[in-house]
Amino acid sequence: MNQAADHLLLQSLCRDLDEVDSHLAELNAERERLRAQLSEVVERLGGKAVVRGFGTLNIASPTVVVSYERKGLEQLVAELVAAGNTILADAIQQNRKESMRVGGLRVMREKA
Repeated sequence: MNQAADHLLLQSLCRDLDEVDSHLAELNAERERLRAQLSEVVERLGGKAVVRGFGTLNIASPTVVVSYERKGLEQLVAELVAAGNTILADAIQQNRKESMRVGGLRVMREKA
């Protein structure tokens, strides 16, 4: 294919993606509406219900999730090393976890 054909194909695919995204937005809104109604009913039933052929529905209690900001911890480790406190810096570093993210197409939409 030549570049002109690729650009036409790209435009067509982007229009298709727009249409799918529009349908997804509508479906997600419907999903949230249904989940809100389910929550109300399950709450009235004591916070737990079993629906045969579907599954178990529970109202989860709110929880507090603790996390640490990566850049702040890296700065702290650098400061500890600079101050000569390598034992503490190493102890923090031993708990560092790394994971890979798969690369792929990144779509950044224009602002309306």
